[in-house]
Amino acid sequence: MLFILKKWIGGLLMPLPLLLIIFCIGLILLFFSKKQKIAKTFLLLSFVLLFTLSTMPIAERLVHSVERKYLPIMQPAQRYDVILLLGSGGVADPSLPVTGQLSATALSRFTEALRLYYANPGATLVVSGSGFGDLKSHAQLLEELALAMEIPAAKIIRLDNTLDTDDEARIMATMIRGKRAVLVTSASHMERALQLFYKYGAGPEAAPANFLAKTRMGKIPSHYYIPSSYNLYKTQVAWHEYLGRFQNWIKSLL
Repeated sequence: MLFILKKWIGGLLMPLPLLLIIFCIGLILLFFSKKQKIAKTFLLLSFVLLFTLSTMPIAERLVHSVERKYLPIMQPAQRYDVILLLGSGGVADPSLPVTGQLSATALSRFTEALRLYYANPGATLVVSGSGFGDLKSHAQLLEELALAMEIPAAKIIRLDNTLDTDDEARIMATMIRGKRAVLVTSASHMERALQLFYKYGAGPEAAPANFLAKTRMGKIPSHYYIPSSYNLYKTQVAWHEYLGRFQNWIKSLL
C-alpha cells in the first residue's frame, strides 16, 4: 500500500501532471471566483513553465546535471565477476518479440550490460524487476533477451520481486560481497542507485548507460529548438531523480 501511495504521489509531482494541476486551479479560479488576477497568474505560470521545460536548452541542461558525475566505461574488459542490471520498464506482449516488449530505457541499459558481458565472459549477469501484475516479470523479459543474445542460462540470475531501486540494492549488495561487480543503470539514475548500494555496504563500479544529454560537436539545426514532448521527457527524467534524491535525504533524517 505504501509503495502504491509513493508511486501516486511521485507520478502527480512529475512536470506534466503538476503543471496540469496548476492550470486546472487557474481555470477554476477564473470561472468560479472573483480572484481573476490570481487565476491569470496560475494560467500564465503553467504555460510559461510548460513551454520552458519543453525546450532543448533547458531540458538538456537539467538532465546533463544528473548524468555526468560518473563516466562511461570505455575499456570494458575489466575482469568483472558480476554485472548488475537494474530494472526499467516493459510490457509482456506475446504478439511482439522480446525487443519490442522492453522499453527503450531497458534496451539501452541491456545493451551496455551485454557489451560488458562479452568483454568479461566469465561474469554472472544479474537481472531484476517485478512484473507489477503483468504476465511476466521485468527480470523474465531481460532473461529472455539475454538468452537470445547467447548468454548461457547458468550465467544469469533473476530477481523477480524487486519493487524499486532500494529493493535491488539491498538484495544485490549481499550477492556481491567479496566480488568485483559493476552496476548498469541509466546515467541519470546512477548517483542515486550507488548511494543506496553504499547504504547496504556494497560498492559496485559504475557503468552508466542511456545518456539523454549528449555533447554536440557540430551545428545544431534550428528546428531542434522547437518545444517537444521528448524534451519534456528529458526534463521529467531529471525531475524524477531530484525527487528521488530528496526522498532519500528525508529518509536519512528519520
